[in-house]
Amino acid sequence: MGENDQSSAAGDSTKVSVAIALTTDPSTARALLDRFCYALGQATGLDVEPRGVLPAPQLLDELAQGQIQLVWLPPILALRTTVDKRAVPIALPVRAGASLYRAVLFTRSESVVRSPADLVGLKAAWVDERSATGYLIIRAHLESQGTVLAEAFVDNKFLGTHEDVARAVLDGEVDVGASYLYPDDTDPEAPAIRAGWGDADVRVVAQTSPIPVDVIATDRQVPVEVQQLVQKALIDGSSAELMAAAKELLAADGFIAPTAEQLEPIRLLLGKMSEKPVTPHSLFPPPPSR
Repeated sequence: MGENDQSSAAGDSTKVSVAIALTTDPSTARALLDRFCYALGQATGLDVEPRGVLPAPQLLDELAQGQIQLVWLPPILALRTTVDKRAVPIALPVRAGASLYRAVLFTRSESVVRSPADLVGLKAAWVDERSATGYLIIRAHLESQGTVLAEAFVDNKFLGTHEDVARAVLDGEVDVGASYLYPDDTDPEAPAIRAGWGDADVRVVAQTSPIPVDVIATDRQVPVEVQQLVQKALIDGSSAELMAAAKELLAADGFIAPTAEQLEPIRLLLGKMSEKPVTPHSLFPPPPSR
């Protein structure tokens, strides 16, 4: 079936309204979203329109009401919507060859803290109470392993960025900090491709299984043939205009199809997450560099 035939099969009147979670620069993001929607429409033959750059509560409400058909979500929101059966993950953005990362708790290499068993009465640095990577996910992981958070961390500092968390740990202002690392999926024994502490010598105290950084998902009511058409356009990368728009909007070099194995770790953690902010951070960790 050729491209024109695919478009006809999906139905020329099919409308796909696209929204993304609120970012730090919504006006710029809105302009980039407009370009992405135009390129996606050109690549699929669908009627694609930008819904907007929305705060998490509004985005989830409009998704539930069927006003949004395609969304970009950070992992906690994405998995919440799939657990609630509001959305179907269709693509994971790939950045510098990586689509998965690990949330970690780390300390200085000379620290006496070596494992979660040593997490008692410590000073900790976090990015933000809304940050999936720099707070929520690693804490849910520790809870799932039996750590009592209130006993483990008696002094909590929220520093705003991964760089400031790393500085606080390395300078000895705190005992441990939360950040991220991108593992080398091609060689599990190789050093991380990139981590929140750069090249500093640190010890990883705890880390999650590899989990998606973020997710592209469709409303569950979207016809399967439309889901597949959008997924194919994103994953096969044949539209240079769409790939350029995705690069600008999401810093994505490309996309892969999500698997159940990739989504399961964060789904399990979500069920154990006692701290669930209404507006979790929408920013992904900086992409890895080769």
